[in-house]
Amino acid sequence: MTIQSLTPDKVIARIKDILDRETYLRVDKDVRYEGEIYADYRDELEHHTIKKLFKSENPRETFDEMMMEWYMDCEWAYKKDIIDIVEKHFNDVDKKIFYADHEDFICDWIDENVYFNYPYRHYLNQDVYVDIIVDSGDGNYDYTMNELFGCIYSEKGYREESSVTWLMKQQGYTEAQIRQFIEEEDFQNSKLLKSIYSECLNTTTCMNALTFFVTMTVEECFDLLETVNNKENAGKTMIISKDIPCGLYDPWNGAGSILEIELEKDVALPMKYVDSAYPDGCRGYGVDDIYGMTHSFWGNSNIKIA
Repeated sequence: MTIQSLTPDKVIARIKDILDRETYLRVDKDVRYEGEIYADYRDELEHHTIKKLFKSENPRETFDEMMMEWYMDCEWAYKKDIIDIVEKHFNDVDKKIFYADHEDFICDWIDENVYFNYPYRHYLNQDVYVDIIVDSGDGNYDYTMNELFGCIYSEKGYREESSVTWLMKQQGYTEAQIRQFIEEEDFQNSKLLKSIYSECLNTTTCMNALTFFVTMTVEECFDLLETVNNKENAGKTMIISKDIPCGLYDPWNGAGSILEIELEKDVALPMKYVDSAYPDGCRGYGVDDIYGMTHSFWGNSNIKIA
């Protein structure tokens, strides 16, 4: 066989034979060769990276850009290793087949037909600690409506706009019961009302938002943000387990209460009342910054959208 008789198809056949015999690559559904880039088990998105990610206009796109930045050089190095393997096994002196005579074609073909999957899943499965801030109307008042028992800006009293008022109604309490609770400080043998009383009396500022604290994966947080930001989902409901921690939190001034409201049943939170759902610290001061909380504080629960 002469050099001239080695057509492109035959060069490709020789490359494929080498890849099949000498490498760990798999053939995908498009008849391209794929391999994996693995992250070290200790690799994780650091807090400052998570903040940068979720403060961006499109977190999922920003994540993809980060992955390209982190692993593109690795992919090039892996492709170079594949080219070196092909070069090592390509020559056949007896048949006058030499890698150097087809080097450019071989490199171009490998570049187009061999790819490596980045370790997206490793990072998408990482836990993040999310603060779901509720606004049932009190956002228009800088969340001062949640001070049902008064603060330097307001007197004690029933407030319809308050997210805490909404929560009590959602938990099954009537307006009459809530007014009795606020005006007479009557707990009515309710652990919920007693905990709300303690929560309101232990705030250190007057701008505290009702917040749920949930552990979820990075991918789940992407999905939740996209759901929250899609106006078509305004009529849907977020189901939050009663075991999830919640309380009054002020990310704007770096303050809050004791974060110990005791729910009596699962919360059905209308999506239109979700002010934000970001990992801790992505909106002003984080709970971790303020309280020095361990990650075990954030509750583990699958958020359901109905």
